[in-house]
Amino acid sequence: AGGPMMGFTLSDLSTPVTKGTSGVTVLTRDDVRRAEQTNCVRCGRCVDVCPLRLVPTKMAMAAKFRDWELAKRYHLQACCECGCCGYACPASIPLVQLIRLGKAQIPKE
Repeated sequence: AGGPMMGFTLSDLSTPVTKGTSGVTVLTRDDVRRAEQTNCVRCGRCVDVCPLRLVPTKMAMAAKFRDWELAKRYHLQACCECGCCGYACPASIPLVQLIRLGKAQIPKE
């Protein structure tokens, strides 16, 4: 399960590889082109590629601004964090990272 899009970036090369590490993907500088993050252009690509048909931009913004009612309305906890939305986003918004933070911070009922 998982794959490169389910992982996360490590900037510290001293991070240990443990039993739970399913793989390591190493990219060259040419492979990694940091795109400048811009404002959402409301193109809908993130929704089009979401396997659960969620609205990642709404969930990410709800998490960013700690609007937990909005996060619940857009089913933040249902996100599988596959990374498709972030990959498809032409504005380079870190959707999955924002959603992960929101899922960790949303008050438990």
